[in-house]
Amino acid sequence: MRRLLILCVTLLLAACAGLPTNLEKPRVSLAGISLKEAGLFEQRFTLTLRVENPNNVALPIKGLDTTLAVNDKPLASGVAAQSVTIPAMGEAKLAIDVTSNLAALVRQLRAANGQGAPRYRLTGKLFVPLRADGIPFDLEGEVPAIEGLFEPAGKTQQF
Repeated sequence: MRRLLILCVTLLLAACAGLPTNLEKPRVSLAGISLKEAGLFEQRFTLTLRVENPNNVALPIKGLDTTLAVNDKPLASGVAAQSVTIPAMGEAKLAIDVTSNLAALVRQLRAANGQGAPRYRLTGKLFVPLRADGIPFDLEGEVPAIEGLFEPAGKTQQF
């Protein structure tokens, strides 16, 4: 029994020794957002994330968890058990449904009135098989202007 235990531990250590330990974090960007369904009490959006793998080995993703904030106020969150393998030095798009409530959405629209384009912050984790706590990501940007929605009254943009 003792020999079997020693053999199992030795095999486990040998298997772990072959795993790359200096992997770079994948880069995450927001590629799109669309309204999936709108109800009286909650709205569902689909976020499309582009994930780039800067490593020379494929990166298996088993799921993700994310929160979207607008102007530093939480707006929507969601999880997805989506499996995809991002090829070495490649990229993939991942879609995740997030849920918001009507009160948060109304607050965001009122806060954006007359203050220019709102800023977003997307935080979350990509879950991979070898890292139970996930790989965190955090990105910020400006919500693209929609004509007449975020410009202060009387102000026009010139191109």
